[in-house]
Amino acid sequence: MKSTVKYLLTGAAATAALTLAGAPQAIAYPVGPWGVEGPCAGIEAGQCPSSPSEDGLTWSYKGHSSHYDKMGNYVCNTNQWDALPSAYCNAVMTLVRALPPMPIGGLLAGQS
Repeated sequence: MKSTVKYLLTGAAATAALTLAGAPQAIAYPVGPWGVEGPCAGIEAGQCPSSPSEDGLTWSYKGHSSHYDKMGNYVCNTNQWDALPSAYCNAVMTLVRALPPMPIGGLLAGQS
């Protein structure tokens, strides 16, 4: 009886391991509660050099950040070297995060 249970548990563990190993790997994007893909649209997490913020609205790589509204529209860029454009963009992103989903990026197109 003990050996039967042992074989059943071993078989269940092996089946689970094979199922997990054979399952397709999850693509990490879109991220955040708004499902923004940012610059990594259609790319697997391990292939995208940018790192998203927790809410998925800001994507950063090597001191450069791209910001998106809650609908996934590009809003503006910031980098660690330009204070004035970064101040503007940070103010806009404060509004983006405070307001409900709106196409703010589409309204600002060409202004940033």
